[in-house]
Order: sequence, then structure tokens, then C-alpha cells
Amino acid sequence: MRKLTLLLAITIVITSCSEPEKSERIQWTSSSEEAKDLFEEFLINIENRNWEPQAQETIFDSIAKLDPNFFVPKLFNGFKDNEERRRLLRLAYDNREKVSDIESRFIESNYERRIKGNINRQDQILDSLILDYPQYFQLYIWSGDIKNQLDVKASEKRYEEALLVNPNSFEAYVNLAFLHFPTGNDFYMLATDERDLKKAETLLNEAKKLLPESSRPPRFLGNIYRAQGKFDKALSSYNESLDIIKKFETGPESNQYANSLLMVGHVYTFQGQYEKARSYYDNAIAISNEYWMVSINALKSQTFLYQKNFAAAVNLLSEVQSQVSIFDIDEVQKINYTEYLEFNKFLAFGHSNQQLATQESIDKMKDLRASRMAILLSNAQDEKEKQRIETNLNNSNMETDIWFNILFGNYEEASIQIDKFKSMSEVELEFNPTALNSFYKFSGYLNLMEGNPQESINDYSNLSKEDMTGDSYHSYFLALAKKAVGKEDESKQVFIELANDNFATWQNSIIKNLAKAQIKANL
Repeated sequence: MRKLTLLLAITIVITSCSEPEKSERIQWTSSSEEAKDLFEEFLINIENRNWEPQAQETIFDSIAKLDPNFFVPKLFNGFKDNEERRRLLRLAYDNREKVSDIESRFIESNYERRIKGNINRQDQILDSLILDYPQYFQLYIWSGDIKNQLDVKASEKRYEEALLVNPNSFEAYVNLAFLHFPTGNDFYMLATDERDLKKAETLLNEAKKLLPESSRPPRFLGNIYRAQGKFDKALSSYNESLDIIKKFETGPESNQYANSLLMVGHVYTFQGQYEKARSYYDNAIAISNEYWMVSINALKSQTFLYQKNFAAAVNLLSEVQSQVSIFDIDEVQKINYTEYLEFNKFLAFGHSNQQLATQESIDKMKDLRASRMAILLSNAQDEKEKQRIETNLNNSNMETDIWFNILFGNYEEASIQIDKFKSMSEVELEFNPTALNSFYKFSGYLNLMEGNPQESINDYSNLSKEDMTGDSYHSYFLALAKKAVGKEDESKQVFIELANDNFATWQNSIIKNLAKAQIKANL
């Protein structure tokens, strides 16, 4: 079995049964064999991390024409607007008795999370499917993706189990590697002291053997080298990725190509060559779709934050906001993009001590959230869904208000709001086990600012290593608290890690240079 035991040094017991002799693929219910073949083509593309949207959108259109009652693909169709995607999911859910047991329960799992907001229930359903159908490696991948948002170690175990069932799973190798280093996506990482860049490199080289004409392994290997500060090797890997895209994949006018250009830009960002970085970001933006255009411009704005050129960051973000208004996308997407850009403006204002501008930015975000809520409420199916939508709005607004008050020294008001926020968050624990994470972070932040470093440490201690992973912003404040109580060695280690974090996040754009200053001050 491909020397998997040696590669991963793991021993896994699948409790439901003995290890399957071979991997199987799920058999889907459709009146059209051609539609099933097309859906399999889509799934294999996803498993091989072939994300090119246009080709995949064409596949979904063809499936819908061949068999309008082929329900499972409706769960994967991300090319419709938000409300249409929810409608399609409800349609699949209402017809789930017409398909196989495995399809029905899979549909139900998606309904629980995306409509009811209950990710725990989705996790439970996927666990039960694996117990009943252990031969389908796809289930392990999907389960791992959900557990990634709940328990990173459990996610790792699922991907390892996927490889036991299917030792040739490109996706499992890549997903396992993702857990060990930042990737710029929504994957959560293992805790800092559990990451193994060498293991990630080995996993990606195995993936590279499976699909040598895939641009993903070299691009992600570039991320590993960048994480290690090996910028020349990173550039070489990113250029290899660009060459593969041109020769074997989507060509130099695609989102994939833009993504690798973006990675090159990141290298120059962390070398302090900001103008060169921005030129690569601009090249990526020129060939990007709306989503990538917004995302890359936000990253470009952060290069100005590193330079403390807050006005330039705000001007860029405002310019992009004006372009969003004419995008050919649904209103909820326009609101989401505009709010995301406004959040980045909030960062610039809030961390350059512009109190009035920060408050105005918060007010704009609240207005945008209210507009989105009105649209979502008008399409909500029941009172529970309406309640969840309203709760999300209230939580988001409370978070930004707390943040504002801490930033500008309104500690008494922040304390009152944090207590309210805790009560609001506790209600969500039934559905989301990490619901209190933001409360503990804000409470730790506030206690530090009020001169209570030990209480700050106590607050942050309620968070697991996984909860703090990837949050360099609050890691910085925790390090300050440890320094204040005399834990110099521990704080220094965190400052060093933050200073050497070569991944583009809004958190890094705020605190990376602050961490460097702490190191310099202690020399």
C-alpha cells in the first residue's frame, strides 16, 4: 500500500470494519448515464484540485439539462448566487427519499449546516456514513473537511484514513500537507508545535508523483519554502507551477495562473520589495475573476500597511469598492465583497489611530450587514433560520463594537459589551463548539490593555493551541501578556515566530513589524 506506513508513521484503526481491500466510488442516482459520468468528471477534477470555474460551470449546466432531477450535484454547484444555491439545496433535501441511503444522508448533512447552521450535526451524519460505508474514500475527505473547522487533529485522522482506503488519493495527500503550513485558504492548521514542514514536503512530493502535470504540488512546495524563509527555492517552485499551468492546464489567462503570480508577489512582500510585489499582484488582478480581483486587491492594500502608508491602502480599497457596484453578480455577493473591503479599511483606520474614520467604517459595515440580513430574511424558510440570520448579524456588530472600544481606550464600555457578547455566544454552543473563542480573545485583549496581564493569560488559556493557530493578532497580545508577567523566554519565542511568519494575512500586516520591534528592543 504505497509505503504509507513509512511515509506517515501512523497506525489507524477503522473501528467499523477491517480495512477495505479496495477503494470504491459512490454510485449516484440519475436517469442519465451521461449525467453521472459528467458528475464523476467534476468530482475527479475537484479531487485533483482542478478548480477552473468555467469548465466546471459548463459541466453543471450539462448535468441539469440531461437530468433535472439529479439531486446531489445541486449541492456542489457553487456557480449560482447564494439564494439559488440555497433553493437547490432545499430542493435536494425535499427529494432525498428518491435517492439512495448514502445520497439521502449526505444531502441531509449539507442541509443541517448550510440551512440550519448546525455544523455539529453535519459532522455526526458524515461519521455515521463512514461507519456504514467505510469503502468510500470520498466520505473520509468530506468528513475531514468539516472536522477541519471543529477539531484539526480529527481532520488529520480522517485524511490519513482516506489514504488507507485509497493510497492514490491526490486530494488526501494535499489536504494532509495543508494542515502543516498556511495556505491562504480557509483550512485550519495544526497547532504550531505540531506542524511538520518536512512531513508536508514529503506528502506534496508524493502528490507530485501521482500527478506530475498538476501545478498544485510545486505551488504548495513554494509555500513551504516561503514559510522557511527559503525565498529563492520558493520562487523556483512557483515558476515551475506557472510553467505547468501554461503547458498542461488552463493557460496564462486563468485564475490558476493568477494564483501562482500572487504567490510570487508574496515572496517579494516578505522580502520587503513592496513595489515589485504590487506589480505581480497587478498582473494577477488583470486576469482574475471578480472574487480573485477583490481578494488580491485586499492583499495588495496590506503591503501599504506594512509600510504604514494607511492612506494609500484606504484609497486602493475605496477604488475597488466602486468597481464592485458594477459587477454582474447578485446583490448578496456585492454586499459581501463591499463589506470585506470595508473591513480592510477599518483595519487601516483603527490601527492608525483615526477614531472618527474607524467609527464611520464600522457604521458602513453595519449598514451592509443589515442590507444583507433583509435579503436573507425575505428568503428564510422558518423562524429558526430567521433567528440564526439575526444572531449572526448581532454577533458581528457586537464584535466590531468591542474591537473599536478596546482600540480607542473605551475599556469600561468594552467590558459591558464583552459580558453581553459572552451571553450571546453561549447560545450558539449547541451548534458551534468554538462559539466562545471570540469572547476569550477579546477578553484577553481587554485585560491586557487594562493592565491585567495574568488575567489576560487566563482568558487566552481557554483557547486550545488549534484555536490560536493562524491568529497572529491575538498571539501577539498573548505574548505581550507573558512578557509582562516575566515569562520572557515564552514571549520571545512567540515574537520570533510572528516575525518569521511569511504568509499574507491581515493579522500579519498589523503585527509582524510590531513583533520585530519587540525582538529588537530585547536584544
